[in-house]
Amino acid sequence: MHIWAFLGALMLASGIALGAYGAHGLRAAVTVPRLIESYEYAVLYQLISGLGFFAVAWATQHFKAWLVNIAGILLLIGSLGFSVSLYLLVLIQWRPFPLVTPISGFFMIAAWVVMAIAALTSQPKRSSFY
Repeated sequence: MHIWAFLGALMLASGIALGAYGAHGLRAAVTVPRLIESYEYAVLYQLISGLGFFAVAWATQHFKAWLVNIAGILLLIGSLGFSVSLYLLVLIQWRPFPLVTPISGFFMIAAWVVMAIAALTSQPKRSSFY
């Protein structure tokens, strides 16, 4: 089992489920447009991160694995912190740590910067893209 692909699949499956709830049930529970928009951003970033984990899984075979794994950890921290903090805010109006969302966004950005460094500093191992 490849942990990054596994996490990507879980993120995508739960993102689709949460997106479906947002499209069909959320408006009955939440009437503030800004909160609905925040929920939609949480789902969007979760889905993007889910695909990102598949990129991380691929990259471990093609770039410096230790750097790619750092990127994966940063992406995991960032994507969970970002989306979960917004889900909690929208669904139960709970925001114990107001800076979790922006700090988590920074972690997601850092993940892709580390991935870029891994791509830039690695010799191609095998790929039809080179």
